[in-house]
Amino acid sequence: MGLQSIRIKNLLSFDDVIINSLEDINCIIGMNNTGKSNLMKMLKYFYDKLDDIKVIPPDFHSSYTPSGSITLTYDVTRIKKIVMNANNDGRFHKHIYNTLFKPQSFIRKPHRLVFSFPFNFPSTFQRKSTYSITLTISKDDSVTWSIKDPNARRLIKTLFPFFHIETRHIDLYDWNSIWKMVSSINSFNFSEIKKEDLLEFLDEKISTKRGNYKKYIERVESAIHTKPYSYKDKVVNYLKIVLDGDIFTNKGEDLHVQSDGTNSHKYLEVILSLLISLTRTEFINPIIYIDEPEIGLHPKLSESFIENLSLIYKKYDKTTEEIEPNKYSTPYPTFLFSTHSSSLLKLTLKSFLHKQQILHFSKGSDGATKISKLNSKYDDARFINMISDNEARLFFSEYILFVEGATEVELFRNYNLQKLFPVLKRLDVYDCDEVMLKNINPSYSNAAIPFLIVKDIDQIAVVDFENAKFKFNAKGKAIINKAIRNNKLDYFSRRRNPFFNTAKFLASQDGRNVTFSDNGLRFKQFSIGRIISGVNSLSSRDNVFYTSTTIEGSLINESSLELFSLWIKNLIMKDFGINNGNPSKMIDALLQKYNIKTQSKQLFTRIFSNCKTNHDLSLRHMRLLTVIKIRYAKEIIEEFKEKIPDVKDQLAILRLAFSGKTETLVSIEMHYKIDGKPIHQDILDYIKELKLENFSFLSPYMGKTSGWVTSFIDFSLNHYASLDKEKVGKNFRLAFPELLHIIDHASSSIEAGGLK
Repeated sequence: MGLQSIRIKNLLSFDDVIINSLEDINCIIGMNNTGKSNLMKMLKYFYDKLDDIKVIPPDFHSSYTPSGSITLTYDVTRIKKIVMNANNDGRFHKHIYNTLFKPQSFIRKPHRLVFSFPFNFPSTFQRKSTYSITLTISKDDSVTWSIKDPNARRLIKTLFPFFHIETRHIDLYDWNSIWKMVSSINSFNFSEIKKEDLLEFLDEKISTKRGNYKKYIERVESAIHTKPYSYKDKVVNYLKIVLDGDIFTNKGEDLHVQSDGTNSHKYLEVILSLLISLTRTEFINPIIYIDEPEIGLHPKLSESFIENLSLIYKKYDKTTEEIEPNKYSTPYPTFLFSTHSSSLLKLTLKSFLHKQQILHFSKGSDGATKISKLNSKYDDARFINMISDNEARLFFSEYILFVEGATEVELFRNYNLQKLFPVLKRLDVYDCDEVMLKNINPSYSNAAIPFLIVKDIDQIAVVDFENAKFKFNAKGKAIINKAIRNNKLDYFSRRRNPFFNTAKFLASQDGRNVTFSDNGLRFKQFSIGRIISGVNSLSSRDNVFYTSTTIEGSLINESSLELFSLWIKNLIMKDFGINNGNPSKMIDALLQKYNIKTQSKQLFTRIFSNCKTNHDLSLRHMRLLTVIKIRYAKEIIEEFKEKIPDVKDQLAILRLAFSGKTETLVSIEMHYKIDGKPIHQDILDYIKELKLENFSFLSPYMGKTSGWVTSFIDFSLNHYASLDKEKVGKNFRLAFPELLHIIDHASSSIEAGGLK
């Protein structure tokens, strides 16, 4: 109950937006400059005009439209039920009834019954009653109301008062504004208290001699001239007179003693406590907008803002449909707060479950604010328990890249790669499992946040080695079947529809027989690349991209193979030093034992270790060491190419060695679990030999999170920069096409303002 909906047309950043079905707790999120504060400004302007306050009107969103408007719709079902009850004949009840619900609201016209405001429909046709008011602003700055009766407008403001708190502008040491709020949320009839009666009462209670107090007041009045109290001033003064004092404290101490953050937090806590507790037995249904309550607060203190709100909320909640002793049936105030804090968002989801909603503000390509009501009421208890700041922050993202593991995170957060492609600084890379991905991705939550999900192809396809078949699993088949269902057009349209044709082709490949190369590393007469291209064509509509094998395969590919060899040589030259107390003596001894021209491998393994220790060596020794490294690098790479002459086999072996997979979707670990033993043992023995002997120096780099990805990317960028600084991006794009597809998707999506 209370404020039900907001509609704003052609004002500030709003073209025409509607917020329907406000909840008790409404959390507003979005990037800076998307219109969150503009909503507060519009509500404040609306309520200022209800009081006929002279304020500067807001700018129009489009100067081509001659007017703008704000429409607020209130749920008056409960108030209507109360005031139309014959047993409720108090003065305030009658005033509400006569102003909002009197029978004159019905207008009879020939052949039909029409209802003017305040009714939308007769109560006999609609159980829920609403009351809408529209404020229209014209180009000449004049305003008009859809409700002409000023008494009705004032009553609506009384019944549904609006409060706003701009946290950065709170007077942290003067909280007298709280008294003004308190005076707006009661329905006591203080007008019945006559000044003469009050004087008589006080004179009797405090005068030592009858009439002394009255004479004292008369002398004061004769000497000073004051403006009469407003009704709200009277309310505050009557309230203060029975309190112990009117100077606020924080933890029993003066406000000036406490820190700004502590005072800000306590101020909000007091406001919320008063609004909830004082309105639980009132007609009045306040609306409060708090702009960024986390400002100036330590993250833990800002979290307690939501925790305290939840505690107060539950304290005054009723636990069954019937009214219980000491429980309350009146509606809660309507809270709206905007935030950039993932902590506040996380606790809102956890603490209020199905009594909250998240409104996501974004900007369209035309610069207009778009408001999406997120699917934030999660039924998956696992997600609610698991969600942390890391997940909640994704709701504030400009672009999200969902990945499968730490290697991808390491890659796309690479500092030097971000310098080359600045768009990477604007996206969030998130390593997630299926539970988190299902609940957090914008397709599910309905957030206007562009995103891409990067998966390995083995997530949807399998190779049955025992029966020599390529198959799609249930997820893969679902992608294909969805495309076929969505494109069931007439015969000629189907023939022209690329998605339909692609889906039919992929369906024909499911369960097809395949053959393998002699060593088991590749397919024969079967193009896995065509399969991946087709799957990505269908999946692009769901913002999913499948890599050709794994992310390791995206890095180690035919276009980057020569670059990978250069990186290996660079490691040898720069990352290996001498860990010996007397290096000169050791070098001379080994050179007497081994021939530098023919036994560079033996010399390298005995002299160098994976360290960068520098020693004061003679120029002759330094040159000798350089020669040994160069000869060693050349020898092992040439030996590798001679042993494995086919480039595609070279790729497969390097991918396997660096924790990747072959195009037949096999990893080193998987090989021993597959009955068909797809990779021949001599290849496995060779990979083992590489790790233990020829490429043993690479062993520290061969794990998934060993740092080889960072090292390889940094080297690649430096290498291309040394060739031509102007063409680094172009060369990198040619070497790593799958990476650039992902980067281009982010770039185009962000530039399109999230419309992609």
